[in-house]
Amino acid sequence: MTADIGKSYVETVEANFPQSVVWNTGIQGTGTQQASLLFQTYAPVLQPQITVLGLYMNDFEDNAMPLDRWVQWEDEGMIQRYLVDNRGNITKLEPHEISLYLHGRLAPPANEIQRLIASTRLGSLALKAAETVRGWGVEETVASPELRLERMKRMSDATREYLMALRDSAVEQDAALLVLLIPHRDDIGAPGRLYQTAVQLMEELGLPYLTPLHALDVNDYAPKPDVHWNSAGHQKIGAMLSGCIEAFQVSEDLADCEEVEMPTGKSET
Repeated sequence: MTADIGKSYVETVEANFPQSVVWNTGIQGTGTQQASLLFQTYAPVLQPQITVLGLYMNDFEDNAMPLDRWVQWEDEGMIQRYLVDNRGNITKLEPHEISLYLHGRLAPPANEIQRLIASTRLGSLALKAAETVRGWGVEETVASPELRLERMKRMSDATREYLMALRDSAVEQDAALLVLLIPHRDDIGAPGRLYQTAVQLMEELGLPYLTPLHALDVNDYAPKPDVHWNSAGHQKIGAMLSGCIEAFQVSEDLADCEEVEMPTGKSET
């Protein structure tokens, strides 16, 4: 988390509604699938009036992978077990492979050949040397437009499926659902393809959503290579969300928040 203690957008909302109970059930490193499962688990017990889903653009990739993509590795923290290679294929790392990559200080494999090479410590060191050389100016192979399009479709289809499940669960629980679209720094001024796809999914599925692009600038993000909001960005979003929640508490209608987009939906699915 790049916000100072007490200044994240969730804590900002909580501070603005001291008489309300705010539950933060988000889990770092997970996508919409986990959010849907969490809602199905907790909503019948907590009976929320309004649920806010934060949809960050890397959730698209998370949604295209199995749920158990992370493993705990000794004292090194959480390591991704399932990854997408540069051809868009899902690669699974076994524990001994994770160890070799980890101790060789390598990035996970970009393809099956690289995975096989790194199955030995010597091969792992060789790949590390190759990565160093590539850093001197040798360009990495880029997937073809066809492969990128196929990967994008897989990520979009998986995200649509989990959003539909969450939407339907919210209807069953009679809980208002608001999706907060969280832009990447690079989306400021010129929304990227993933952000545009997220907006399209909101419109297609009839999901009320909040897009804070107009309120943010690059100064609201932590220094690169971090891609998250800093405290200023969090507080801006916290204030925006608080205004919408206040309007909802009065009328029980998200449409009364000027910042919220209320699509009618283009699909009956």
